[in-house]
Amino acid sequence: MPNVESESVYFLNAGAAESEHERLNRQHRLFDDMMQNDLLPPHISSALSNSPTPPKIVEIATGTAIWLTEIAKTLPADAELVGLDYDTSKFPASLPSNITLRQANMYEPFPSDLHGKFDIVNVRLIIFALKEGQGTDLVRNLMTLLKPGGYIVWAETGPLVGSVEPPSLAWHQFQEVNWKFAKKVGRDLNLPIGMLYYIKEAGCVECDDKAYPGNSQLYTHNAKDWIARINFHVKAFAEQSLRGIISLGGVEGMTTQEEMDELVAAFKRDFVDRKVNYVFIRAWGRKPEA
Repeated sequence: MPNVESESVYFLNAGAAESEHERLNRQHRLFDDMMQNDLLPPHISSALSNSPTPPKIVEIATGTAIWLTEIAKTLPADAELVGLDYDTSKFPASLPSNITLRQANMYEPFPSDLHGKFDIVNVRLIIFALKEGQGTDLVRNLMTLLKPGGYIVWAETGPLVGSVEPPSLAWHQFQEVNWKFAKKVGRDLNLPIGMLYYIKEAGCVECDDKAYPGNSQLYTHNAKDWIARINFHVKAFAEQSLRGIISLGGVEGMTTQEEMDELVAAFKRDFVDRKVNYVFIRAWGRKPEA
């Protein structure tokens, strides 16, 4: 797969690394609840537990490795877990002994010692790093990490597939800024809907996906504090996004610190007790046995 400057598309690295580290960990817990606390699709978890060999899992764009840390708690001690990320600045200082973190660019061939090694490749929230036209080639590159019969699991959401109730002018403006920036840098706007197509097109079998509406949490044990959690997340995500967009040159209507501060202030006023109708989609497919 040809080298591409994917780092020029991603806009969530601006500002203090510690704050972004905390935001990513809160985000993981929020989206994990959305997906019914299934770190993997249940049928894939079942296949992994029935494997005659110790599980081997690699996560792409691992960030703070919070997903790997959580799934390690569900696996036997001899499981081997690897996290890969282009940006190593958010790697935690300490991890369980069976988790290894390494630097790697998902758009370039992976180190040969990782080829054909893993039962599962897990990918989450690369929506802001994927350029148009890269999806199928990316999946093909990820498949080089899998054993025959191994699974790719890919989960995404994003502001362009969300809405709020009651409507918010701040949210509408943020969606417009995000869309303009995505068009400016050539980001793939087919995500999260296009994941299943890319996985099929790359040659996987037994492909499927599932949508998880976030506000279904209002009918679970999480209902009491769900509105507060999602509002807190939206404000933090919007501020980090706008900071990054400006750092990469901005778009019409969002080029200065003053414009950013004005919209962030509007988010703080608007997002106190709004319902946020996010949809999280997880797709998967299996590398053919032969």
